[in-house]
Amino acid sequence: MKLLDWASKFTRRVFIARGATTIAVAAVAGKSLFADPSRAAAVEPAGLTGEQSRALLRFTRDLFPHDRLPDGAYQKAVAPLLAEATNVQATRQLLVEGIAELDASTRASAGKAYADVADESIRVAAIEKIQGGPFFAKVYGDTITPLYNQPGMWAKFGYQGPSSALGGYLHRGFNDLDWL
Repeated sequence: MKLLDWASKFTRRVFIARGATTIAVAAVAGKSLFADPSRAAAVEPAGLTGEQSRALLRFTRDLFPHDRLPDGAYQKAVAPLLAEATNVQATRQLLVEGIAELDASTRASAGKAYADVADESIRVAAIEKIQGGPFFAKVYGDTITPLYNQPGMWAKFGYQGPSSALGGYLHRGFNDLDWL
């Protein structure tokens, strides 16, 4: 028992020391770890430019349009895709080419890059042009689960969460349909 107590304290100390080191390095480098999440899309992750990152976020929001969800939910949904793009050149290239195709489509019809087009119908028309392609399939397939698998967002959809630990739905929500 004494050994386990020592090991858990050591682990916490190492964790705290590494966290303090990370904060110190970020401070010296001039990077903020507590940046405004609405500006996080302007960072250049995975070799994408700030504009490409903004377009990818806008594209994901257009694929799954929920006005009640904050941008942070979509940023979390895109994060695994960007992490893959960091390690896989083919994924990075697919994202860059797909965003370029969206930009070309909206520039032809609205004279603006995809992320800057305010008219949703123009963006939807651009999406419909690429709907059967690999870029659409990749972004759609890789962002749907991370978007809807965020417990903090479930209440916004009216989902109370899993009920298996509470005895199932028979006594928790089974007859909640007041419209029948």
